[in-house]
Amino acid sequence: MERSIIPSRFLPDYRIELSRVFRAKIDLYCYIVMAVFALELGAGLIFFRHILNRHDLPGILGAIVFSGLLLLTAPMAKTLRAQKGRAFLFSLLLILIAILAPVSQPEIMRYMGIGLVLLALFPGILLLPWNWMEASLIGLFAVVNFIWVYLVTGIYVNKEVFGINIIWLVLATVISAAIKRSEEVLRQKDFISRMEIAEKNAIMAKELDLAKKVHKSLVPHSIQAEPADVAVTYKPMFYMGGDYAKFQFIDKEKLIFVLADVTGHGVSAALLVNRMHTEIERLIREGLMPGELLKELEGFISREFGKTGMLLTAFCGLLDFADDRLVYSNHGHPPQILFQSSDKNIVLMRSQTFLMGIGLEAADIWHNDISFEKGDRIILFTDGIIEAKGPGEDLFGQERLEAFAKDNSELEPLDFNRKLVRELEDFRDGPQDDDIFLLTIQTKKKNTAG
Repeated sequence: MERSIIPSRFLPDYRIELSRVFRAKIDLYCYIVMAVFALELGAGLIFFRHILNRHDLPGILGAIVFSGLLLLTAPMAKTLRAQKGRAFLFSLLLILIAILAPVSQPEIMRYMGIGLVLLALFPGILLLPWNWMEASLIGLFAVVNFIWVYLVTGIYVNKEVFGINIIWLVLATVISAAIKRSEEVLRQKDFISRMEIAEKNAIMAKELDLAKKVHKSLVPHSIQAEPADVAVTYKPMFYMGGDYAKFQFIDKEKLIFVLADVTGHGVSAALLVNRMHTEIERLIREGLMPGELLKELEGFISREFGKTGMLLTAFCGLLDFADDRLVYSNHGHPPQILFQSSDKNIVLMRSQTFLMGIGLEAADIWHNDISFEKGDRIILFTDGIIEAKGPGEDLFGQERLEAFAKDNSELEPLDFNRKLVRELEDFRDGPQDDDIFLLTIQTKKKNTAG
């Protein structure tokens, strides 16, 4: 076998691919040969009995039977060498049929014999992935058999015509071998390129999986605590996304929480989220109030990501269970929901300023201070919920979300989240087209028993 440029680590896969190609093409050619000769036999018996004679039948039936036997051997040929063996037999069969056909019909085939041989030679060589040496062997087989059959039968009118046909056959063999030499190099280069791309894709997939695990580690877990239960639901659009949430009990009487939504999806948004997570943890440790925290975060985003064009909305809140006060700051985020359990009323915590990353150097610190009662529920979400598209581009919308909050206020926070996600899936017309983050905080009434 000629020297291969395939790296040793790819050779087993290359042989498997070649074996698959040989099997598929030989099976196809066998079916074609069987169909052609069966049609020839049928047409001869029905319409051309005066042309068809007993000398034709063995060749026609032999071609059909031999092709059928080759088809039966396909499952048994497990290796590339075995599949090549089938292909050699098939190619040689076609050439022998083309060479022997004029013998039975010399008057008709006298000047067409070389044409038939070339028609058998070219498909047998050019349509299969032979190397140049294998192509030369097939061509040599055709030349040798053409010479002895036509010398024995003496079918040609003169030696000049016979000599010209031999020249044509040798030229066809040389041309075919040259084409196969070039084709083999191109085929191997293409295979190497595809395998290297597959290797890189596998590495990237592994890296993405690792990045997904790292990103997932930033998603907080649902908890049950004495002052409040917090249910967390996160469904990224891709492997990872640009939605982010963080909550932390500062002490037994205070809970701070942040929800952010970075523009875009996938890895680029997730990278910003990872950087932002570290900064938010630092700001929480400094004991900043929501407005101050988002103000500092705005400066960080502008400094570190101002040239990337990435923007984000953010909401930060602080629940003070001792004073029943909720302080919040909203930078471009959708109106978040405070559900008052006593009268089933909804208070919307609307945006107070622009989203982050646009580079505004405002000195103002934005925050509001509102009261809440024990038993009230806070529903924090990103726009992947209210902008979910239903039939006819209809959006799920803020009103549906508020109605859902009222109708399902008796559900436990985690059950509330799960049911809302199911409603979104039933409503959505098509695949998920944005990240979804849902944070439901259920404050608890003090236990006065005993």
